[in-house]
Amino acid sequence: MKGFSVLRWLCAGVAGSLAFWYFQVLTGGATITQFMGEQIVTEGGYLKELAPFIGWAVHLAVSLSYALLFAVLIAVLSMESSGAIVAAGLILAALLGWITTLLTAPAIAVTISVLSGHGFPAELPGLNMEVDLPLYNHLLFFGVVWFFTALVPAARGKI
Repeated sequence: MKGFSVLRWLCAGVAGSLAFWYFQVLTGGATITQFMGEQIVTEGGYLKELAPFIGWAVHLAVSLSYALLFAVLIAVLSMESSGAIVAAGLILAALLGWITTLLTAPAIAVTISVLSGHGFPAELPGLNMEVDLPLYNHLLFFGVVWFFTALVPAARGKI
């Protein structure tokens, strides 16, 4: 895959996850790391002291997965112009931000249920159709990923 870099992918995923978390801190809500950790240890009967570690492990795993998806899609785009890749990447970031926001509630329900040892849940919550903080946060995340995997490499002539 032309233009793919493991280092850029890892930087994008970690930086995106930290931006996502910090956005939640700044907006005053509970963080996804705290919520996921607490829910998984409560539902799974695990030691409560593991909640922060589990929450961050899940958050980083999801962030790195999303960043990998973005980086692979950018790498397989067959465009000659770096400007076109930057523009396509920006559109892709917006699209993935919106799609991941739609799937937030079902994805969280499945993650908590599976990691707490209960398997796939019998029912899933509906899609998140709201234009609110979760959408803005997902757009921020993919904006950070876009910066590391499309804009910076294009500016440096690496793609």
